[in-house]
Parts: sequence; structure tokens; C-alpha cells
Amino acid sequence: MKPSTRASCGQSILETVLLLPLLLVLLAGGYWSFRNLSLAGASESAAHAHLLRTGRRLPSIELRLARTIRPEDNTVVLRGGSDPLSAGLPLFGGMAGNTVTSVTAACRKEQAGAFIGLPAHDVRREAEGAVDCWGKDTKSGSIIRGTVNAILLTGAIR
Repeated sequence: MKPSTRASCGQSILETVLLLPLLLVLLAGGYWSFRNLSLAGASESAAHAHLLRTGRRLPSIELRLARTIRPEDNTVVLRGGSDPLSAGLPLFGGMAGNTVTSVTAACRKEQAGAFIGLPAHDVRREAEGAVDCWGKDTKSGSIIRGTVNAILLTGAIR
């Protein structure tokens, strides 16, 4: 006895109806995860680039960096600043030392299809480091040069 084609046709339709929503949810989750990883990686790169530019006191390119992360809107905020070295070093009190930057990127909630609403993305990345900002035209550079010159002059006088 062979099975009827009508029963096997109904079974394949039932399998499709049961598996298709699951496959769509998996695809939407994969898309959301990839987008989150992409946003986090771009934010990390922008934080490091902004760290170097802020620490070296170069002109700001915040808008260009923000457009590399989210070109369609202005939901990316970049901030940066330098803290002076600790007061424990009396000769070097006014020098720039630690540079801290942060990047905050947000994407609004998205609709994927009629039934799946993907959650919003909120990514915050920070970078911190000591950047060489002791150029000729900075306060830190003049303090270093003055201190080194004074040490050399003291050594020459002895």
C-alpha cells in the first residue's frame, strides 16, 4: 500500500508553517547580533582615534568619526579630555597626562517584518591612555624642555 500524495502534501505544509516562524526569528536574531557587533567595533575604533587626536591636541574630527558609525543620523556622541599629571610630581604639575575619551552610540528600535520588533542598540565604549602630547606648542612640552634645560645647565655649571 502506498501513501496518498494528499497526506504527504498536508504534512509538508504543516512542517513549513511550524518551521518558517522559527527560521525568521533566527534570521532576525542573527541580523540584530551582527549589527550590535558592528556598532560596537566601530565605536571602539572611533574611541581610540578620538583618544589619539584629543591627547595630541589635534583638530577635532568628531563629526567625521560619528558619520563612520551612524551615517544616517546624529545619535553618536564623542567626548574627550585630558587630566593633568598628579600633583605628586612638583616639577611637572601642569603637564597633561591621562587622556580619556568616550563614544556613545544608540540605534532606535526596529521592526523586522510584521511581528518581530528588534530591540534598540545602546553602545558605550571608552578609551583611556597616556598620549604623547608634549609638542613644542603645548604647555607640557615647554615644561619638559625647561626642566631638561635646567638639569643640563646645572650639570654644566658643576
